Amino acid sequence: MPVLAETPPNVSLPVRAARPWVVFDHTIEGLFTGALRGRLSATAVLNLRRAGLDLSKKLLPAYPFETWKQCLAIVAKDLYPHLPLPEAWRLLGRATLEGMSRTVLGRAMVGVSRLLGPLRALKRLDHTLHSADTYVEARITERSRTCVEVSINEVMEQPTYYQGVLEAYLAMSQARDGRVQLLRREGRGATFRVEWAE
Repeated sequence: MPVLAETPPNVSLPVRAARPWVVFDHTIEGLFTGALRGRLSATAVLNLRRAGLDLSKKLLPAYPFETWKQCLAIVAKDLYPHLPLPEAWRLLGRATLEGMSRTVLGRAMVGVSRLLGPLRALKRLDHTLHSADTYVEARITERSRTCVEVSINEVMEQPTYYQGVLEAYLAMSQARDGRVQLLRREGRGATFRVEWAE
């Protein structure tokens, strides 16, 4: 019978380092060089550079979560100054996913979503979101063939941003009469009801 080795006293086992929270370059590319090209003011472009995103240079492979969050806040105020902040963030969420769909990776995502249809595409949402960054996780609870609840672990204090992302995701999967409603906030995350017609 094999003998199991014990950890000697006062010797600690290696701890797996937490993965840094970053947003990948194709997400940045989709929003800033796809959806928003030519739409930002000179002041916003300068503020983005100060925040750590220089659009005049080649994009880095990834950007820290805090940089991304700050850049989105700059864009929301610049593009939609006359709208209430929640509505500005909702429109920005839609623009982010629509912009991503113009990238090489995004075009493949759109093709798969159309083939799968809304329900099966939403069941793959967690995988899709992992292609954009390292920290967002989505849990799907199926309520019916045309209704799911989507819990997202991190909404950057702006849940309507992910409401917009989900609206665009429904449209990408060719859902008819798609509707997304914020059900509740949960710590740093939120849960949404996502519905569409048969």
